Amino acid sequence: MPIKDVESIIRTQEILSFELDNGERCEAFPVQVEEDGVIYIFADCLQKEMHMNPEDTTKGGYKESFMRKYLNTEVLGHFPEKLRKNMVPINAWGDLLTIPSKAEIFGDEDGKGQWPAMGLRRNRIAFQGLNGDWEWYWLRDVVSAAYFATVFSDGRASYNGASGGLGIRPAFKIRNL
Repeated sequence: MPIKDVESIIRTQEILSFELDNGERCEAFPVQVEEDGVIYIFADCLQKEMHMNPEDTTKGGYKESFMRKYLNTEVLGHFPEKLRKNMVPINAWGDLLTIPSKAEIFGDEDGKGQWPAMGLRRNRIAFQGLNGDWEWYWLRDVVSAAYFATVFSDGRASYNGASGGLGIRPAFKIRNL
């Protein structure tokens, strides 16, 4: 899976198709070119819904959440080795998998930070697995003591209690080769 011309990958929205070792088929598309690699986001959510935390608390934010631990152990453990060995940390915590922030999906108050592909509402909409129904999914931003930001099934911003079961739409970075 050599990545030679990362700018053309973004322009053409080259899709990565792969299968997790649990049999789940996945697709991801590029959303951002950075100095050390290309950030991809899953086109749809994983088949299994999950809570951000078992209790309705945002204490410790995403950094201390059950979701972050689940992504970087359980979910990452199912990734194909060929893909995993080309991944680089996507955040300052050294994670290989994350979920997007509200700014990456919708932009911040100044309209900055949005991944260009997310300017299209269709790219903000995700399904449960490749063939499931429209899905709400988690974002890593804290909204209140009990709520994290989410994306509603029709692509609008929303929020949900941390213990609710919602979709997971992972993002990861592939190193420049």
